[in-house]
Amino acid sequence: MNNEFKVVIGIMRASNLLIDDLKKTLKNYPVNVTEFAVMEFLYSKGEKSIQEIRDRILLASGSATYVVDNLEKKGYVNRKISQKDKRVTYIKLTEVGKKLMDDIFPIHKINTKMIFDDLTKDELVTLKEILKKIN
Repeated sequence: MNNEFKVVIGIMRASNLLIDDLKKTLKNYPVNVTEFAVMEFLYSKGEKSIQEIRDRILLASGSATYVVDNLEKKGYVNRKISQKDKRVTYIKLTEVGKKLMDDIFPIHKINTKMIFDDLTKDELVTLKEILKKIN
């Protein structure tokens, strides 16, 4: 087995570990992993267009709209049509959505930190640089 394939398997296993950990956290909350990913993006970056959400979360166009529809039904986000370009819709967390993220995010952050606890700060920086280079 070549090194590239071993690296791919390692990245996929690490990704699965992070997703499984997030699922455990979210089992106590009324959102799934994809909804959380959208909310986390809005929570950390503020109001964004559906296009930006789709590109960041790596969703198909219809999927992004579906996720936003679900989050809107739950009262966690609002839509706003751009005044400059009526084809563009912006999504923003509601106060209820922010409150939910205020509850979930610290737990998620602690759990993620525990997963990476065995890495030094230098190793984390190196890993980040390598992943950025691959992407």
